[in-house]
Amino acid sequence: MNESSDRAIAIVGVGAMLPDAPNAPAFWNNIINKRYSIIETPPNRWSIADYYDPDPATPDKAYSKIGGWVRGFQFDWKKYRIPPKVSAAMDESQQWAVTIADEALTDYGYPNRPLNTERTGVILGTAMGGELHYETQMRVVFPEYVHALEATPGFTGLPASQREAIIADWHARINAQLPPITEDTMPGELPNIVAGRVANVLNLRGPNFITDAACASSFAAINSAFEMLTEHHVDMVIAGGVDRNMGAAIFVKFCKIGALSATGSRPFGEGADGFVMGEGAASFLLKRLSDAERDGDKIYAVIRGVGGSSDGKGKGITAPNPIGQVLSAQRAWGKRRHRPCHRHDGGSARHEHQGR
Repeated sequence: MNESSDRAIAIVGVGAMLPDAPNAPAFWNNIINKRYSIIETPPNRWSIADYYDPDPATPDKAYSKIGGWVRGFQFDWKKYRIPPKVSAAMDESQQWAVTIADEALTDYGYPNRPLNTERTGVILGTAMGGELHYETQMRVVFPEYVHALEATPGFTGLPASQREAIIADWHARINAQLPPITEDTMPGELPNIVAGRVANVLNLRGPNFITDAACASSFAAINSAFEMLTEHHVDMVIAGGVDRNMGAAIFVKFCKIGALSATGSRPFGEGADGFVMGEGAASFLLKRLSDAERDGDKIYAVIRGVGGSSDGKGKGITAPNPIGQVLSAQRAWGKRRHRPCHRHDGGSARHEHQGR
């Protein structure tokens, strides 16, 4: 076995939950059929009437109302033997993570094909964990809004009994709309549990953790999986990314830095006026190429080198720098041919993959 073969990583299973694509084959069909999955914000996510204004200068409003949305997802908690109360407290990002990881394992052939669960890790890129924590936060901080109301002259001028009735009715309405706080709330929302939930539900005992490198979070997960596999810390890794952060607040904040497009997605195209946010989840089941060839696995692709870089000092914290882009490509190509020294580049914000 030569060193190059041992350091190459094979993709032997895939899973996905994406806009208009409840699984990986559906996503592939969408690509083949050139399906356009960008639509206006669904009313069950946030109100366009409340949060949208075409004028970018309008305070606290988003000038963009389009995105790629996962719709119609129903988590099969019975399949995974998760109690319904626990499932209800799980952020949908965790539910997606379990679903796509299970799909990747099934695609590989598990449980009919051998899989050492003691040496199978889970590394998923994510940020903030999802949107559910915004709702429970709103419930917890209700007293802050009451204090603000109590400081307004119009409210303080009302009789005490009327003020108490208004607050009680308001509190009841808020509690009816927002999920309760239980022992399942925090683990259902924590970002690191996105990976931990997969390991727990699917009984995988290798390392599990998340990576957060902004838009490169999934690439950072692949990078970490690549290193763990080539160093023989594990034998297989479920690696990928999960993102479900398409709330009104995210749209407003991205619009205030001028990042979003209000018209559509045209990457690298003439007339591009920003990016369009999308949500979803996807995972690869990774295995050393030498092991995959030995075991006769189905191999989708091979990763031979991964490189990371940061932009360093530039025009601004969100502005891309071509110097950093070149560095990541050069490092990926260098790792393809040479065994790297045992150190990590800190603060990676970009990753490039070289495969076949």
